[in-house]
Amino acid sequence: MRYIAGVLFFLLTLLLLDYSISHRKFEGDVIRLGMSGPFSGGLNSVGNQFLLGSQIYLKNLNEEGGIHGRKIEIIAKDDRYEPKLAIENAYHLIENEKIFAFLGVIGTPSAEAIFPIAIEKNIPFIGAYSGAEFLRKPQNPIVLNARASDLDEIEKLVHYYTHMFNYKRFALFYQNDAYGMAALHGAQSALARENLILIGEGSYKRNTLSVGNALYEIEQTNPEVILMAGSTHAVAEFIKRARKSGKIRHDVKFGLSSFVEPKPLIELLHGKGEGIVFAQVVPSPWTSEVTEVQEYRRLMQKYYPKEALSHVSLEGYFAARMVSEVFKSLGKTFTKNDFIEALGTFSKTLDENVISKNRDERCKCLHNVHLSEYVDEDFYLVRSTNEE
Repeated sequence: MRYIAGVLFFLLTLLLLDYSISHRKFEGDVIRLGMSGPFSGGLNSVGNQFLLGSQIYLKNLNEEGGIHGRKIEIIAKDDRYEPKLAIENAYHLIENEKIFAFLGVIGTPSAEAIFPIAIEKNIPFIGAYSGAEFLRKPQNPIVLNARASDLDEIEKLVHYYTHMFNYKRFALFYQNDAYGMAALHGAQSALARENLILIGEGSYKRNTLSVGNALYEIEQTNPEVILMAGSTHAVAEFIKRARKSGKIRHDVKFGLSSFVEPKPLIELLHGKGEGIVFAQVVPSPWTSEVTEVQEYRRLMQKYYPKEALSHVSLEGYFAARMVSEVFKSLGKTFTKNDFIEALGTFSKTLDENVISKNRDERCKCLHNVHLSEYVDEDFYLVRSTNEE
């Protein structure tokens, strides 16, 4: 009996502690946000670019007085795109750095590893660099997504190729992890809507360039289009080999997810971008006339004039702006629960107006998918038949 009473007392204590933390007024002068991402290794450019974009927005915001007198600071920890390290980072950020929320956890494998911890600890999960469905369905009150979903990207690519060119033979090259499996299911679903099936697939191990087996599998199926969900270097390696293969048609098309960085990919392909269409969740960082993209360009020039513009840093900029807008809406006095409730009502539009059916409708920031191709040493938008 004493044992049962002790257990009940312990559980009650935990509940009261959790309630106390969630309902405690925030009193610090600095709001600390945690970011886990690949800041070293083969995908370091993705992590560093996203962090850079987030930092230029917050640096400018803090110099102008912050939010109700408070500054926002990002504590970034390197996970080298490995889920085990991401988990270690998450606990360190929560227990040692005392972060208020996660911002921009980078990559689906890391997001999948950290998300259960965020749920357990009631830590808001904002602007993850992932289009995974587990961050969208079922809806979770601690989540606010900035970007469109993986399914949005694949559907846009499939619609473009089927309706503009009447292509019917699709294969998929993907990373063999949570990110790749989401792409696989998304491709199957998108093709089913067009009464088509995925005729071939091939995967490779994360953080490697071991694409030979994937190429062999896809060579057997004679695809007209190869959809690609992988890292920039692995995708480039596959395209190089596919172009040399005598078993892949010379005019095959490549439809790439937004995890691939367009300019670095073109550099890896020595400028040979023919037959490639890029899906992106942000407008062009170079040419868009959207007010916030123009401000991004101004701040990049102000703080990091030697750094190149990129889709990834622009998304980081938008994510930082988004979380800042939520804090602004709360006023100076708020609790963790107040912030989480605000996520559910936040609906500020940063660049577009159309609402996608596949994503979390609570945020309309970066819901659209932009398709572009590389022609004559520049990137140009391409349009599908459902666009004006």
